[in-house]
Amino acid sequence: MNPNRRWIALFFFLFGLLVWILTDKFISTILFWVGLDHFNLHLLGERFTLTTLVGLITALALTLWMYRHPTISNLSNEVVVELKKVTWPTAQETRSATLVVIITVFIMAFFLGIFDLFWSKLLNALYPRLPAG
Repeated sequence: MNPNRRWIALFFFLFGLLVWILTDKFISTILFWVGLDHFNLHLLGERFTLTTLVGLITALALTLWMYRHPTISNLSNEVVVELKKVTWPTAQETRSATLVVIITVFIMAFFLGIFDLFWSKLLNALYPRLPAG
């Protein structure tokens, strides 16, 4: 039994949910654009429609196919193994790195603002605006 199967199954479950939602919204939008949204029947209440059922069936089929495909299953296992080797930063390291990024952005914005001001003054001096009219 593969010890990483729990993480792989969780990934495929989340992938299936995403495919279900996106397929439902995509088909609903296409039906609306074409003017056939009256075919989107309410099966189990107002929120579970025909497109929801089609999206669910599509998501289940695609997710099960991918879960059972040997190449994709092997790749997902390798991804989990590699992610377990990652050294994640502590909260303090994350705060420090975020502060460095924010300060760097402000410094670059200041220099770009000065550069923009210089070039706009230079171009206005070289190419003065003509009066309107």
